[in-house]
Amino acid sequence: MDKKDILEIAEGLRLIEEGVEKIQAVMRSKKIKSIKEIAAELIPFFKEDDDSVTETVIQHLDKRH
Repeated sequence: MDKKDILEIAEGLRLIEEGVEKIQAVMRSKKIKSIKEIAAELIPFFKEDDDSVTETVIQHLDKRH
């Protein structure tokens, strides 16, 4: 790996961290305790708009619920 690769990885990790912080903030504000609760909310939403999420992702979320 060169310096550019390392910087790209670091940027990706920063974006993941920001995403986790956003998810945690919503979970705290809505008093959501688990990912299963989030999946229960997301599945119906994604099923309505199946262009945005593939059936595979829906099935994966459904398994966790």
